[in-house]
Amino acid sequence: MTGVWTIAPFDAPAAAALARELDLSEVTASVLARRGYGDVETARSFLDAALPGHDPSLLGDMALAVERIRDAIASSKRICVHGAYDVDGICATALAVLLLRELGADVVWHLPSRFEEGYGVSSETLARLADDGVGLVLTVDCGITAVQEIAEAKALGMDVIVTDHHRPGDVLPDCPIVATRPSTYPFPELCGTGVVHKLGEALLGPDHPAVRRNLDLVALATVADVVPLVDENRALATAGLRALACNRRPGLQALMRNARVDPATLDASSIGFRLAPRINAAGRLCRPDIALELILTEDPGRAKELAEELEVLNRERQAVEDRILREAIDLVESLPEVKRRRRGYVLWHEGWHQGVIGIVASRLVERFHRPVVLVAGGVDGWKGSGRSISSFDLHGALAACSDHLERFGGHRAAAGLSIDPLRIEAFAEAFGAHADSVLDEGDLAPVTPVDAVVSGRDLTLPLAQELERLAPFGLGNPDVTLLVPACEAVDPTTVGEGKHLRFRVRQHGHDAGTAIAFGQGSQVDRLRAEGRFDVAFRLKQNHWNGTVAPQLVVRRLFDTPESYEQIRDLLGGYWRQGEEAWTPEARRIFVELGLDPTSPARRQLLESETFRALLEAEALPRAA
Repeated sequence: MTGVWTIAPFDAPAAAALARELDLSEVTASVLARRGYGDVETARSFLDAALPGHDPSLLGDMALAVERIRDAIASSKRICVHGAYDVDGICATALAVLLLRELGADVVWHLPSRFEEGYGVSSETLARLADDGVGLVLTVDCGITAVQEIAEAKALGMDVIVTDHHRPGDVLPDCPIVATRPSTYPFPELCGTGVVHKLGEALLGPDHPAVRRNLDLVALATVADVVPLVDENRALATAGLRALACNRRPGLQALMRNARVDPATLDASSIGFRLAPRINAAGRLCRPDIALELILTEDPGRAKELAEELEVLNRERQAVEDRILREAIDLVESLPEVKRRRRGYVLWHEGWHQGVIGIVASRLVERFHRPVVLVAGGVDGWKGSGRSISSFDLHGALAACSDHLERFGGHRAAAGLSIDPLRIEAFAEAFGAHADSVLDEGDLAPVTPVDAVVSGRDLTLPLAQELERLAPFGLGNPDVTLLVPACEAVDPTTVGEGKHLRFRVRQHGHDAGTAIAFGQGSQVDRLRAEGRFDVAFRLKQNHWNGTVAPQLVVRRLFDTPESYEQIRDLLGGYWRQGEEAWTPEARRIFVELGLDPTSPARRQLLESETFRALLEAEALPRAA
C-alpha cells in the first residue's frame, strides 16, 4: 500500500455547468471534467453510451470482403471460420458462425490448439482444410501476420479473408483484410469480435436482429480482451451487458450459474473475474472447442455438462497459476542484487505451463511494478508471455531485442514470443538493459490517479449509484477513484481467513463508512498504530440480505503528510473566519497555494497540492 497519488487539474466552471445541466453532483461532474468530458453534449453522449455510428465500410477492405463472402455463399462454397483460443477468438468465431448461418452459408469452424498449433494460422491446418473441401477461410482475431501461410492457401485454390485487430507486420497478406490497422476507420481499438460485429453490420445491416441479438458475445470479448472502453467499445459493451443479463443461450446461462453471477448485478467485473477466466481455461489447458461448443449449443443438458467441465478446468488453472506464481517470486528473490534492481524481468522454467504464464506475468507486474516476461519450455519449444506497465511499450521492447527471438507479436501492454532456449539468458540481459534505458525509478513507483477528493460526508448511496452511470469500467475508462484525506482507520480487523482488511473510516469525528481492502490483511498492524491516512477507494453499492449500502473498496492507503498541519497553521485563521471575511491579501495567498495551477508559488509553498485536496474535501476547520 505504498506509492503516491496524483490528481489532474480540471475546469471548475465547466464542471459546474455539467452539474447544473445534467443534474449531477459536483463530485461526478468533476470526475467527468477531469476525464475530458467537460463539454455538456460530450458528457451527455458519454453517459448515454451512444453508438457513434461509425461506417463499417471504412474498415479495411470491407466492401471486397462482403462481395467475396456473398459470392462464396451463392456458389455453395464451404466456409471455415478460423479463430483463436482466447475469449476474444472464441467469441469472434461463434459470432462469425452465427452470422454466416443467418445468411444460409455452409459453415464450419476451426480453433487451433495452443500446444499443437500455437497462436495464429498454420500451413498444416490450411492444407487440411483444403483437403476437406473448404473454399473460403475467414480468419477472426488472427491472420494479419500470416503472409506466407495465406499465400500457400491461395496456391491450394482457397480464398482467404482476414479479420483481425492485432498489430500488422511490415508486409500484409495478399487477400482482403478487414482490420483496425491499416484502415481509415475512425476508431482503431475494436477487439477481434468487434471487427466481426462490423462485418455483420456490413453483411446484414446494423439493425438486423441477428446483429443486435449477438451483442452479448461482443460485450464478453470487448471486456475480456481489455480494449479501451471508450467510443464504440463503450457503446457495444453497454448494450452487450444488457443483452448478456437477459440472454437465452443455454451455455452462457449455465456458465453464469456455475460462476455465481447474478444477472441483476452483472457488470464488467463479472466478465473479467468470473466468466472470462472460465472460458479461457479451455484454451489455456486443453481444448478451446469446449468453450465454443458451450456458446453455440442449444441443448440445456449439454450446456450443463460443458459448463461443469469448464469449472473443473478453471480450478485446475487456478492451482497451476498459484504454483507458478510462487516459483516465479522465489526466482526474483534469489536473483543477485544487480539483476533484482533491473527495471524489467525475464524469468524462465522448463516445467511451467505455457497456458497460464501470461496471467502469472500480470500478477508479477502488480507485485514488482515493472514489465515482466515469463518463458516456459514445452514439447513444441520454448514460448513466452509478457505484461507491461503503462510507461513501457512491451511490443517495442521485444522488437528491440528481436535478434534473440524466433517470433513475437502483440501490443504495448501484452505480447507473446517464441525463443530458442540457448538464447534465453541473452534475451533476459537485453530486455533488462532496454528497460533500464527507457524507464527511470519514478516509472516503477505505483501511482494511483485520483478522480476527485471528497469529504467523508459525501460518501452516500446516491453518489455510489450516480457514479455507476460512468460504467462499464475498464481500460480507458477506469473505475472511479475517490480520496478522503486525513482519515482515521477505526477498529481495523482481518476477514476472509486473514486475507482481507476491514475498518471504519472516520474524518474529523464523522464516520464516513466501512472500508474493505482486498488482499491487504497483512496491513492490519499498520492501521492499528496511531496515525492518519489518505484513503483512495472506489465507492460501491453493497447488496446484502435484501439491503443496499455504500461500501468503500480500498485501492491504497497513504500516510497523511505532516505538512497538512503546517498548512492549517498558515491558513487556518483565514479559513475559520469564513470566506466572506477574507481580506484581498488572504485571497491572494489562497490562490497561490491551491487554486491556480499555473502559479509558480504553488509549487514552492509547502504542499500546495495537498492543500488543494484538503480544500476540496472541506477538511480544513471552518468557523461555526
